[in-house]
Order: sequence, then structure tokens, then C-alpha cells
Amino acid sequence: MFTNEQLKAMIRQEIISEQYPYSEQDDQVLKNYLKAVLAELAQMNIRYKVEPDHFGSGYASYIQWFVYEDSGVQIEEDRFTRTENITGLHVLISRLAPVIGIGDANQTSSFILKTGAYSNGGQSVICEPKDLSVDSTRQQLANQLERLFMKYQFTILRKEDLESPLPFNADIPTIWRKKRDYLVWDAVFYWED
Repeated sequence: MFTNEQLKAMIRQEIISEQYPYSEQDDQVLKNYLKAVLAELAQMNIRYKVEPDHFGSGYASYIQWFVYEDSGVQIEEDRFTRTENITGLHVLISRLAPVIGIGDANQTSSFILKTGAYSNGGQSVICEPKDLSVDSTRQQLANQLERLFMKYQFTILRKEDLESPLPFNADIPTIWRKKRDYLVWDAVFYWED
């Protein structure tokens, strides 16, 4: 999928594509380009949450979206709290090449009933190739996302594209794996917290 030189460039945080919007070498141009994808999701009544830039710290080689449908939302209430459990999909969008990964996701948020204030929550993460799997209950949503991203000239990465050991020595600023255990994944999707 990627050459060794492309992987090394990505580790150096260099864009490896001449395809627009990557050809502009400007992260803001990419984010603006993705607004059209978000608009189409909204038209399809698909909900989304965009993770803050670089997860609010460090550098992330990708942008993460949490995408779901209303059918994936379950609400539970007790005397004190309201809890939202949402199942959907994470979409990882590379900042360095027109590629994405899609995998199962869930998110839980609790709110205090009396005030509506956020109490606590959590979400799943995609941090290795095996996480690029989709439960059959969300396969239709995944298919819609794949078609939409392909319309915008993105390539959909699969587990098989990323699970091989990295074929050269490197120093990747990632929180997901130790240096001796690097996979191709770590050159493409990494986050330095």
C-alpha cells in the first residue's frame, strides 16, 4: 500500500500526496474540504462528533470522527442522572495522505438530571489494525461512509493494509506501541499525547 519512503515521510509529519486538498500542504485546507463530507452526512441524517484537533494535546497524524445513527443511541435515567450510550463508528482521516480507517465505536456520557451538567463519560479508541472491524449491525452505515469518502477521493484502509511489522527502524511519536513492536499502522495513524 505504502512504500518505505512514504512511511518514513509520514513519520516525519510530511504529506505524501499531490491530490487536493493534500497538495495545498495546509491542515486548515483539509479541514475545510472535510466540511462538505460532514454536510452530506447531515443530509443523510447521520450524526457525528468531531474530536478536537490533535485530541487537545500533542500531535495526531489523523482527525477522528465519531459517526452514528439515531438507532445507535440508548438513554437510561435514574433519580439523579441521565446516561447516553451511543454505538457507532470511528472514522480516522489521515492528515498526511487521502486515506481513512473505519471501525466500531461506542461513547457514554452521563449528565446530572437536576442541572443538565456533564458528569462523566468515556469512549472507545481505535489504536491498532484489528480495530478496523465493523459489527454487522453497523455494516450499512460503514458502507455509506465508504461510498461517501470514495466520492471525495479517499482510499479505505483495511486491517491487512496496516498490520505488517514496520519494515525499517524508526522512532515514531506514538502512545500506542513500543518501538520494538511498530506496525505499518504506527507510521500512518499515530498520536503523541
